[in-house]
Amino acid sequence: MIGERDEYEIQCELIQRIISEQQPLEIAMRDAIEVVKPGLSDESYIQLQEIDFGTVLVQSEEWIRYVLETEPPPMRVFAFWFGMFDTSDGSGDDEWQQMYISGADRFEVDDEGEWACGCYWEPNSRYPNVPELEFIGKLCPFRENQAGFTLSNSLVTALAVNHAKIFSEVLGFKRGLFGRRKHSEYPIACGHDAGDCVVVGYATSDGLRRPT
Repeated sequence: MIGERDEYEIQCELIQRIISEQQPLEIAMRDAIEVVKPGLSDESYIQLQEIDFGTVLVQSEEWIRYVLETEPPPMRVFAFWFGMFDTSDGSGDDEWQQMYISGADRFEVDDEGEWACGCYWEPNSRYPNVPELEFIGKLCPFRENQAGFTLSNSLVTALAVNHAKIFSEVLGFKRGLFGRRKHSEYPIACGHDAGDCVVVGYATSDGLRRPT
């Protein structure tokens, strides 16, 4: 167990803090590691502290820019989903989270993420190489406790928060017929395919607007 309190409750509070404070990736992950520390061995804690999250941020930014520039979403797509799902090497010994990005042509803040299930835009390069997710999954097996999943979820959430601005920078705010603005903002959400959908905010020309 992570601690005496319910693991899911702790995870939700951590995710909401990353979103509400729009934490930089490094700060978000150092905070997450401290939160799950009671569920880690001393060796696992030390190895997690050694992850270079600055490099993770730079490499993932290069990926998202590449996807948006080389496989731009159609005009009708305006809501984006940073998803993740369980994957493994097939041996059955280890599991970790694979992150991906997709886009939808509809968005409903209160439909529990159903809008993200029918994605209209699924680029060929939607799966980034984030070896840190595999490292976390193997170091903190999900079958033992929620520490590994909490860290993986925190990493994907923090990446979504930190990269939200890229959507407005690369895509801009396209205008439709007669000069009418087609999109005034881009909803950004994240979560596990079999779990909760969390809206991290709305990418606007002025930055990331927090969800209400």
